This record gives sequence, structure tokens and C-alpha cells, in this order.
Amino acid sequence: MKNVRRGYHEEDHQLFSEQTLPLLSSCADDITYLLNRGYPYKSAVTFVGNHYLLTERQRNALMRICVSDEMLKTRKQKQLPSLPEKCTVNIDAFNAVVLMETALSHSMLLLGRDGCCRDLSGLAGTYAVIEKTDPAIEHIIEKLQEQHVSKAVWWIDAPVSNSGRLKQHIAGSAEKMNFPIDIQMVRNADTELKKMGNVISGDSIVITECLSWYNLYVDLIRDLENPWIIKI
Repeated sequence: MKNVRRGYHEEDHQLFSEQTLPLLSSCADDITYLLNRGYPYKSAVTFVGNHYLLTERQRNALMRICVSDEMLKTRKQKQLPSLPEKCTVNIDAFNAVVLMETALSHSMLLLGRDGCCRDLSGLAGTYAVIEKTDPAIEHIIEKLQEQHVSKAVWWIDAPVSNSGRLKQHIAGSAEKMNFPIDIQMVRNADTELKKMGNVISGDSIVITECLSWYNLYVDLIRDLENPWIIKI
């Protein structure tokens, strides 16, 4: 099992420093202005990024935090204030586990304008189990137990490398913690989750199109000691 810091990049201390954040905040305002006028995400980020000579990593961060007013309203309408008692939740497995691995690695997290925490780990179809994988899964399950969730369905993208290993680790942690789960290996987890309610995800498209979602990530990260969270 690899002992690595998920999502850690040394340049983040400089790219997202206190001196840089005011500029990035202005960039986010400009991108939001363009999104509100119908510009596609990539076009808006590229236009603003080129104007301010931003790095690729800074552009990726802005892509994850910015949202149009209309889309923000849609997400908020679907956001649950709390999880229903003894409900079944649908978890975006890679999205949730990687975010928690990143947080437990003390790597940088981003707080989006929709209130969601996101990472810049960028799996791009590849994944490797690391030292923080089991603690990440167990922290998620522990929080679900605290909220009296009766069952969790974990949706895993089967084409991603080592998806089978992640399945084994989720199953092992759930058995150890005596928590009922179901694991669905599917071609595209996002496609399935968009049809679901009680979704646990921070994926922008998923939380915009699903029936309902809960912002569990904020609860999870609130429990950690000194998480590295950037608010632009």
C-alpha cells in the first residue's frame, strides 16, 4: 500500500497563497459573470485565465469552484438540510474516498461557491490504494452511522484502474464497522447517480442533476484537525 500524500503539490503554497487569493477571487467573479451570460465553463475559464496569465492548476481550481447563479439555485433547491432518519444513501465512491484521502493527507481542498469541498487530485482514469484509503472510508462510514443512516450504496466506476481493490477495501471497512452496504460496479457512476436521491457527492454535474443530495463532505472535514481549505 502506497504511503503518499493524495493531491499534494508543493507549488500550491505559492499558487494559492494569501497574496494570490485576491487575484483569484477577482478571476472567479469574472468567470461567474461570463457563466451568467451563457458562456460555457471551459471558454469562460480559458478567457479569464489567459487574460490573467493563470497556471493550469489555478484554472482547474476555478473550474471547480465557479458556478452560474442559475445553476447554484438549482443545486441549493436539491440540497437536503439533513439526511432522513434511517435512509439509504447513494455514494459517489471515488469522489468521496479521494476527497477524504486528500484531506487526511493534509493536501489542499477547495471550498466551492456552492458550499462543496473539492480536491485537485485528478484521477484521470487511474487510481491506487494508499495508506489513507481505509481511514478515509472508515471516517465516511462513521459519519453516516452518527447520522443514523441505515444503508449506503457505493457506486464505483468499474473502468477506473484498481476499482476492484477499492471495492474490497470498502467492503472490508463496512464489515469491520458492522454497517450495511451495497456496492455497484458500473460503467459510469455519474450517469447512475444523476437518477438518484440522497446522493453523497461533490461532483458538479451530479449534484445539479440528481433528485436530492446532502453535503456530507463539510461534516467530514469539520471533524479533522487543521484541514487545508482554500476559499476563493
